[in-house]
Amino acid sequence: MMYAPVRYSEADYPRIDYQRREQFWDPIRLTLFILAIVAIIGIAIGIVTHFVVEDDNSFYYLASFKVTNIKYKENYGMRTSRDFIERSHQIEKMMSRIFRNSSGEGRFIKSHVIKLSPEKNGVNILMVLVFRYPSTDNTERIRKKIERILYQTMKTKQLPLTINKPSFTLTSIDRKKMRNLLKSRCGIRMTSSYMPLLAFSSTERIVQGRKTSMEGEWPWQASLQLKGKGHQCGASLISNTWMLTAAHCFRKNKDPSQWIVTFGTTITPPAVQRSVGKIIIHENYHQETNENDIALAQLATRVEFSNVVQRVCLPDSSIKLPPKTSVFVTGFGSIVDDGPTQNHLRQARVETISTEVCNRKDVYDGLVTSGMLCAGYMEGKIDACKGDSGGPLVYDNHDIWYLVGIVSWGQSCALPKKPGVYTRVSRYRDWIALKTGI
Repeated sequence: MMYAPVRYSEADYPRIDYQRREQFWDPIRLTLFILAIVAIIGIAIGIVTHFVVEDDNSFYYLASFKVTNIKYKENYGMRTSRDFIERSHQIEKMMSRIFRNSSGEGRFIKSHVIKLSPEKNGVNILMVLVFRYPSTDNTERIRKKIERILYQTMKTKQLPLTINKPSFTLTSIDRKKMRNLLKSRCGIRMTSSYMPLLAFSSTERIVQGRKTSMEGEWPWQASLQLKGKGHQCGASLISNTWMLTAAHCFRKNKDPSQWIVTFGTTITPPAVQRSVGKIIIHENYHQETNENDIALAQLATRVEFSNVVQRVCLPDSSIKLPPKTSVFVTGFGSIVDDGPTQNHLRQARVETISTEVCNRKDVYDGLVTSGMLCAGYMEGKIDACKGDSGGPLVYDNHDIWYLVGIVSWGQSCALPKKPGVYTRVSRYRDWIALKTGI
């Protein structure tokens, strides 16, 4: 039913003629007004000039140094191993402690360990340091300032790791070099200006979630689409050629030539598009029980990593997330049960739920196996939904993101006592390695 515009007669609402104001702009007042405007404009120009000149720029440095009070472990060579993760976090935390209070408010932004390598009587560290300083500063002056802060801290404070001072080198690098170095690290989110996107910048099948606010917020998220039929499932990029998704996504069509993949925060237009070259479904996938609901899709041509497209980290097989751990699910699925696909990527924060709780008679009554992971809320309201299948459930560990779950199944969407059930990725690390070498 269309609504016509409402019409009113002049009798109902008579027109009012307002009195004219008496003339205000005599010559003296006009002169004073012009002088005041000129003064205000002058002050405004001064303020703008100050902020333009003092505008902060990002400065990137590659730091290399030897730590002498620890020994090299073989697992340091695997960036997804617990040993590498824990040692990297210790080093990054130490750098934050050194520079956050000493380099000026907000100057130190982030550090990332790139590599841990064996060194005689210790371990050699290669890492990226990111700072913000006024654009009037130059890289050499800042480099000397950083070195001075580090050496002063080494003299006056007891650090958990002993840095060999003569081994310390600091080299200025540009954004492109920094980006290339970080390509070797999975699970890192970057803004378009190549600034690290920290975990707290993200607050909220996605029911009651919110739209992804910026490109690159979830750069491993992909849309799996059947040619001529559009979006079917989500997927997660785990290398520049391989993606993880759910086996049930390919129940109706397993022909890779019929599938395409897109990346970006919208399905249309996509930021990047690729054809699928190969599909590998878990040999023991059971449709009736949803067990082993995991599959791999290989891109026909590799993607280049950028702030928009990046791989997520695979978790160590020993990872254990306690109940109520905060995790994020993302996807293009419907926001109501049986609703339409969303063109814009959505995200929602949910919490892990123990298998014991999920297997209660009033929840899923024993249907959740050891290869599955429950996440959501017992009161419902926030959940994955139709179209989110195969997509990522990710966990943040010190601003490095890990794929802990794959959207698999659940009863309807966002119902009380019916949380989402995900394929537990850590249980399939050997299978993934066997098929892909990752």
